[in-house]
Amino acid sequence: MRDRFLGIANGVLRFANGLNWTSAIGFAVAIVLSFVFADALTAQIAVKYHGRYVPETVAIMRLLGVISIAAAVAVHQLFTRLIAIVESVRVGDPFVAINADRLQRIGWALLVLQLLDLVLGATALYFNRINVDFVTWTPSFTGWIAVVMLFVLARVFRVGAGMRDDLAMTV
Repeated sequence: MRDRFLGIANGVLRFANGLNWTSAIGFAVAIVLSFVFADALTAQIAVKYHGRYVPETVAIMRLLGVISIAAAVAVHQLFTRLIAIVESVRVGDPFVAINADRLQRIGWALLVLQLLDLVLGATALYFNRINVDFVTWTPSFTGWIAVVMLFVLARVFRVGAGMRDDLAMTV
């Protein structure tokens, strides 16, 4: 099936996955550099926050880098499964059991992202409590709905694929 939208979607997803890995590499480099330039980093934080909570701030900054890499792995799972689903639509056979597996894997990836978001929220609360500048945070209710929706859609696909296979065997 030749569908212009599917071609565009495939390209956008592949590009986004490339950006995702570029950011993951950037976070990995930043973590390494935070050790290489630890003295300069701690000095800068000490000046900004008058010597308070310097080791905690540096440790949490590094932890956030690790969390960002973990998020990139989850996002990669999401993008690659979505690319495979788009490809199955392009060839005209989307209602297959493997797409149910892919949707379920996307659901797990989104669940991981939601849990990492909660860690980000806890970090924001902690930094706010000790008066360290940090982004504001609000829980993503739509993200949690998306997790549930994907697990339900995976089940729908699985049942539908089974029904389709049963029908094919009776014809």
